[in-house]
Amino acid sequence: MVITKDTKLANVIFQNYHLIPIVSRFGIKLGFGDKNVQQVCNQYDINPDFFIEIANAFNDKDYLPYKKLINMPISLTVSYLLKSHHYYNKIKLPNIEKLIELLEWEGEEAGKNKSVLKKFFSQYLKEVNEHTTNEEKEIYPYVLELEKNFNKTKLDSSFIEKLKKKSIKDYADTHDELNSALLDLKNIMIKYLQPAKNKEITELILTEIFKLEADMKDHTKLENNVIVPVADMMEVELKKRNK
Repeated sequence: MVITKDTKLANVIFQNYHLIPIVSRFGIKLGFGDKNVQQVCNQYDINPDFFIEIANAFNDKDYLPYKKLINMPISLTVSYLLKSHHYYNKIKLPNIEKLIELLEWEGEEAGKNKSVLKKFFSQYLKEVNEHTTNEEKEIYPYVLELEKNFNKTKLDSSFIEKLKKKSIKDYADTHDELNSALLDLKNIMIKYLQPAKNKEITELILTEIFKLEADMKDHTKLENNVIVPVADMMEVELKKRNK
């Protein structure tokens, strides 16, 4: 199903429940009745074209939204990515952490098993937090400043020096450490950790981790296929103007 402005938002959820957290990131609350996408977006003051591209991208892995998103204000993508950070750091990861606390083992190794798992999870948590904090404090503000100056006839004097020193290309390959930490976490649970007594909790944790991984891969694709090329284009153009 391709989502359009006329598609009833409830039908979107019925067709793919994985879109519930995506819809929530836009600030949309459940209880929207039979309103279509356009009506709900109007109600919440959301750009419907941007919403449709994001929703379709998460609904259909073969759907490529990047060509259309590149032609929209980059601030829309940044705003969405910031909301994704909040979801990861304040909702998804804390929920996984709570599930880990529910795990139980039998025998003398019980405490050690939980300690090992918490250690690996804490490392992943730390790296996600550091990565997202860097993006929020350094990368996204710079990109928004790029867009602001790109739309002006004259560059801000304070931004000229920043433009000489920074390059969005330096940011493009910063996700490898996150992927490595997540792989370590999955390996310890699937291959090496003694099975927990309440194995259904282990299975639930792994399911949540794999969902998070898929979500973050889409997040990274948005950054690499929208933020980086658009910012790079603006950098090149602004440097030409400043000669």
